[in-house]
Parts: sequence; C-alpha cells; structure tokens
Amino acid sequence: MNDRTSVEPINTLDYLEELLDQGYVIKGPRKDSSRDLISFKAFLKKGKEFAPEVWLSHMGYEFVEPSTFTKGHKIAYKIIDEFPDERFNSNYTLVKGNREIPLYLKVEILRAE
Repeated sequence: MNDRTSVEPINTLDYLEELLDQGYVIKGPRKDSSRDLISFKAFLKKGKEFAPEVWLSHMGYEFVEPSTFTKGHKIAYKIIDEFPDERFNSNYTLVKGNREIPLYLKVEILRAE
C-alpha cells in the first residue's frame, strides 16, 4: 500500500486482516459486523475479489448508475486488452471512522476463444 488512505483490492485473508488491524470494519447486508465478516471471508476463500470504489476510479474505470438494465447494481467497467473487466457494487462496504468505501465484486466473464 502506498499511503495510509489508499486501499487496494481485497482478495486475500491476509490483506483483509491488515485492513482490520488498521481500524477498518466490514459492513454488510446482515447489519451484524461479526456475521458480515464471516460471510465476507467466505467469499475471499472462494477466490472472490472486492475492489474499493476509490481505487477503481483512480485506475480509470467508468461507472454505470443502477438501472433496470443493470438489475439495480452500480457497475464499474474498463476495457483491458480488448476485454471488459466488470465489477458490480456489492452489499459490502469498508468503514473507518466516518469514511465508508463501497466495495465492488469482480464479475467473471468467460472469454470466447
């Protein structure tokens, strides 16, 4: 991490523990921080990656506001090597003090060979 306000994509339990040690809290759909943390860790164990909205914006991702077309999700996308990298706004946020950072879940898109 290059500075203390920068949060990178969360894709390992080790990095999640680092953030928790820095005072961040995972907030999710259950409104119970310990149960939300357990389910968040389960996603990481399945190989999922959650990217903070500020990181996506900094990396040049475009955002599409929620609509019926996006099934109510806010979506971040970027074309990388002629292939779309899409992430949708998950039900999880990273909270520290009065700062709440939306987390985006990577969408697996199968590449046609």
